Amino acid sequence: MFLLSALGIFSFLEIKDIIHDNSKKIIEKSHDSIQKITHSAISDSIKELDKKSQDMIENQTLSIANSVADFLKKRDKDILYLANQKINQKSLENFYNRKNSAIHIPVNYQYNDKIDKWIPLNTPILRQNKEVAKLQDNAKEFHKINIKPARKKLIPIYKEITYYNLQGQEIYKVSSLDKKLKNISLKQNTYCRAEEYYQKSLKLKKNEIYVSQVIGEYIPSPIIGSFTKAKAQLANIKFEPKKYAYAGIENPVGKKFDGIIRFVTPVYKKNKLQGYLTFALDHQHIMDFTDFVEPISAASLDISDASKGNYAFMWSSEFKSISHPRDYFIVGYNRQTGEIVPGWIDEELASAFKKSGKKNLNLFLKEQPLFLNQSLKKKPNTAQIKKGQIALDCRYLNFAPQCQGWSQLTEDGGYGSFIIFWSNVWKLTTAATIPYYTGQYKNSKRGFGFITIGANTEEFHKAATKTKEKIDKDLAKEENSIEENILQITKHIFQNIKSHTNNMILITIILIILVIYVAIYIANHISNKINSVTIGIEKIKERDFEYQIETKGKDEIGKLKNAFNEMAQSINFLNKDLQNKLYTDELTKLKNRMSFWKDINNYSNPTLYLLDIDLFKNINDYYGVKAGNFVLVEFAHLLRKFAQDKQMNIYRIGSDEYLLLGKKSTYKVIKNTIETLSQLVSNTHFINHDLHVDITISFTCGISAGEGNLLEKADLALNEAVRKKVSYLIYSDSNQNMNKHKNHMFWKEKIQYAISNDMIIPFFQEIIDIKNPKNKKYEALIRIKDEVENKIISPYFFLDIAKEAKLYPQLTQIMVEKTFKFFEHKDVFFSLNLSIDDIRNKKTVNFIYKKIHQYNVQNKLIFELLETEEIGDFEEVKPFIKLMKRLGVKFAIDDFGSGYSNFSYLLQIKPDYIKIDGSLIKNLTLNSNEYHIVDAIVKFAKTLDAKVIAEHVSSKNIITALSNFDIDYLQGFYFSEPSNKLT
Repeated sequence: MFLLSALGIFSFLEIKDIIHDNSKKIIEKSHDSIQKITHSAISDSIKELDKKSQDMIENQTLSIANSVADFLKKRDKDILYLANQKINQKSLENFYNRKNSAIHIPVNYQYNDKIDKWIPLNTPILRQNKEVAKLQDNAKEFHKINIKPARKKLIPIYKEITYYNLQGQEIYKVSSLDKKLKNISLKQNTYCRAEEYYQKSLKLKKNEIYVSQVIGEYIPSPIIGSFTKAKAQLANIKFEPKKYAYAGIENPVGKKFDGIIRFVTPVYKKNKLQGYLTFALDHQHIMDFTDFVEPISAASLDISDASKGNYAFMWSSEFKSISHPRDYFIVGYNRQTGEIVPGWIDEELASAFKKSGKKNLNLFLKEQPLFLNQSLKKKPNTAQIKKGQIALDCRYLNFAPQCQGWSQLTEDGGYGSFIIFWSNVWKLTTAATIPYYTGQYKNSKRGFGFITIGANTEEFHKAATKTKEKIDKDLAKEENSIEENILQITKHIFQNIKSHTNNMILITIILIILVIYVAIYIANHISNKINSVTIGIEKIKERDFEYQIETKGKDEIGKLKNAFNEMAQSINFLNKDLQNKLYTDELTKLKNRMSFWKDINNYSNPTLYLLDIDLFKNINDYYGVKAGNFVLVEFAHLLRKFAQDKQMNIYRIGSDEYLLLGKKSTYKVIKNTIETLSQLVSNTHFINHDLHVDITISFTCGISAGEGNLLEKADLALNEAVRKKVSYLIYSDSNQNMNKHKNHMFWKEKIQYAISNDMIIPFFQEIIDIKNPKNKKYEALIRIKDEVENKIISPYFFLDIAKEAKLYPQLTQIMVEKTFKFFEHKDVFFSLNLSIDDIRNKKTVNFIYKKIHQYNVQNKLIFELLETEEIGDFEEVKPFIKLMKRLGVKFAIDDFGSGYSNFSYLLQIKPDYIKIDGSLIKNLTLNSNEYHIVDAIVKFAKTLDAKVIAEHVSSKNIITALSNFDIDYLQGFYFSEPSNKLT
């Protein structure tokens, strides 16, 4: 019996270990399965949250870019309005004093020596709102957040308004920059000695506007990041933060970048040019669009903050930084010399500059390729940090590959984003074109420039990550608890064996079953609880942010469920808040343009009314912006009630533009609707005693119906109604003025199709050497091969539209590629037309340079520059001409005598050939005006040692007339028509 008992005890001990081990394996397997499901669900949730945040921040970037463009367009309206008024000192002062706009006021900070950190001064503490719902029906998960209003102040929009005469002498002036009247034809008398608007203004026509780049003094900083005493000591400088650049929360007492954007337009009186009006826009207003943006939060910042990596900034169309939370990154000028302070470069480029022996980094950079092999592997030039000269010029910021990414995103005027590993974190970075195309910006698809936002991707899914950490922690706790329970049970079994040996076998069997049951029960219990959390995560993945997990217990799993519910509520609130901001106009609370594009898909052949308040600008100018906003809000209330009665949707899509969207209507219903609304508005008085406003308003309306781009059609109808001075017009395809865009779109699509399908081809026309007819030259001329209609299309039909549609650079590059390849192995000279826009386009210039070397055509290539295109500042084209001539390329001036006839610029170009314009040649007879002009051109060309080519030679009589001049070459249909083969 003893031996049997002993054997039973030892056997039971072995069984105890087996039960313990197997129970542990069951728990571990259950734990692994739960963890795998949970982690997979959370991983999917993170991806969805990241994608949602990416879309929202892209839209936020686009919204800021559009807001900047709208603000700049208002400045265009301002200067054109004042230019058409009586100009004197008083009128300038009155206008200057009326034009104010609000900007953010940053919170005051002071330096704390104890913690070596900047801390806010007298900043109110925001406490969480514990308010409960007033009605029981609303009590479940009631969550109210009060957003602290941004601190703002009104400041003048313009730093300066001036009027100067045709010689550049200022006559009237209102200025916070320099009150002394100066002659601004001298560059040293302009802001930072850097402006050249006098020379630019001489080329302006009536109602044209010159708009400068951002101009201001560069503010250096030898410290990047927070300006502390510890960092100052490391940089071996005194702790003098006020002496260096402002950087928001990182240096809140530094010097702020003080920039302007210059607007200029000519002033006419009785169609005679009198002088020029200029506005110097305070650049603070532009920076205010980005400095206080917090992409992760719905609220704006109290002070600009780049320390966390989540911020917005702005670049010019030339890829120069023009707004940044750290002002030392903004490109500026040397106030003493008027030269631009060169941007931050990488070590490799710095080494090449040093080896070149050149003294001026700006001149060196002009000769370098743009965006040269940009990579994270490249290192920044530390020598520039020590000098404090670290402005950002994306073209040469070769250690920052996101620059090339932004270029790619915005190259066609669009927007987008990508994720990059920057500063040891994964960051989402966006870019959106600023669609402002006045003056010099009309030649850039990027318009005024582009907005970028950077945001750490970890911030997008922080709540889901915390949930994962909590699940792991709680699972570990539950696993330990189960193991302890099993140990207690097996211990109890062992004690009972000692006292109940006779019942050992029966008890053992019972206890084994009991232990297994308990282990399975506990594992199932945990699985069920975790499964409910998994279901909740799946709901998040499906974007059901309102789903809540039922919570009963107060154990660790119960706390986990509560944490999940709080996370879901936070995500739901943020999602709704962002959706609301995305689709709602902030001032009137009406739906906005994005909401319209979303809603119109739900209509079949709808009717659209585009309303524009008449002379609204006069209300703003006379009564002030607050009164203007009052009128906009009250007009919105009136339209909302009208739209409700008519079962229509209403939107505000611009400053004073509203949309009414209704179902399909007959002409009679449309006419009745707009006339009823017009009568209602004219009978309404907009009264606000506090603002001293008591006015009536009217509106002009463009109407479209049916299919297609209704907003574009309504806008065309509105413009035509304004032109005809009628209250409304309905869009009609038969109206030529409304239908001009169709021809534009037809040719734009034809050009795009030709580019995509290799239908752009070069034709060649021979140029005859009078002294040696066998020594031929050829001019390459662009054509479109229309395979559908089986014909060749002349550039007369499409070239101007290509320029408007910004397709011209592609045409030039195709002609360069095909023409160079055609003449690669031919021993003849050939010429190719280049426009000034081609030379200004760095991408095109780099392409030409590459293809010249690829096909080795530099010694037989002639570039023809159109004399009908005004070069303006010769410095723009001088580097290109100098580089090409150094390679052996020759230059011709095409169509000379038809355009600006700028003889001084001819002297600087020193052309090898001058081509006399065909309009002079085809009308050439003895003793005619054309005869004397041709005689003068030929004599002038000979003084330059340039060969003369007569174009458009079409008859024997013209050849006879030309024999009286010392002309070298002839070209025209008399000899040959352009062909795709050499004659």
